[in-house]
Amino acid sequence: MNALVDAFGLREKLDEQALISAWDNVAGPMIARHTTRLQYRAGVLRVKVDSAPLRHELGFLKEGLMKLLNEKLGREVVRTIALD
Repeated sequence: MNALVDAFGLREKLDEQALISAWDNVAGPMIARHTTRLQYRAGVLRVKVDSAPLRHELGFLKEGLMKLLNEKLGREVVRTIALD
């Protein structure tokens, strides 16, 4: 199955959907409520939030969030988080 997903180039899109699904549980309800967009491409998870103070605080939490998301997905998917 994995070979088929890779052969059709669907891995990145499936990873993006898995990250979007996992975000609410990993980030928590308060952060999830203020998240307006999640976008994944080539190992970079772009997170847009509607609050500047929250964006600043997320800067300190990026490493922990990456670790939790990768654990949830069972492999290293997110190499960095970019905050918008």
